[in-house]
Amino acid sequence: METVYFYSSVIGGGLLVLLVLMMLLSGGDADFEADATPDLDGGAADPSTTLFQLSLKTVIAFVTFFGLAGMAANDRGFSTGATLGIAIASGAFAFFMVGYVMQVMMSLQSKGNVDLKKAIGSSAKVDLRIPEKHTGSGKVAVVVGGRLVHRKAVTMGDAIPTGAEVVIDGMPAPDTFEVSPLQ
Repeated sequence: METVYFYSSVIGGGLLVLLVLMMLLSGGDADFEADATPDLDGGAADPSTTLFQLSLKTVIAFVTFFGLAGMAANDRGFSTGATLGIAIASGAFAFFMVGYVMQVMMSLQSKGNVDLKKAIGSSAKVDLRIPEKHTGSGKVAVVVGGRLVHRKAVTMGDAIPTGAEVVIDGMPAPDTFEVSPLQ
């Protein structure tokens, strides 16, 4: 059994070190998750309501702490059953703690969704010339919810040159604004 604990700690620890190195080398932007969060209602699973989040990080934590605790208990002279129990309990504790920390961190993440309909009535600046009478689309820049967004724009009137100030009148398509020159 000592061999199982040793290889568990070496493989788990090695994967943990590799995961940390990959995260550091990618600037923390890489996501190496292999999520298998149960989705019981057929819709999108909410990580804040699940008991645990099965992921690569949680499995690595279980394997690593299973091996380390098993080796430590074995060195202390505990029986095989007690050593196995301690190893499983330590691995499960690490599994749930890493899962909990990941859930807390995911709850801090912002989705960044912007409701573009809130831009109706506000002024914008033309980034790319807007052709006349819906014959094509241009591009505008507008601040919505504190974020600068660039979207397609059309007009019912004459062509609007780049750099002109416009007002957003509506949204004929989900990602397109209808604009008119600012008076």
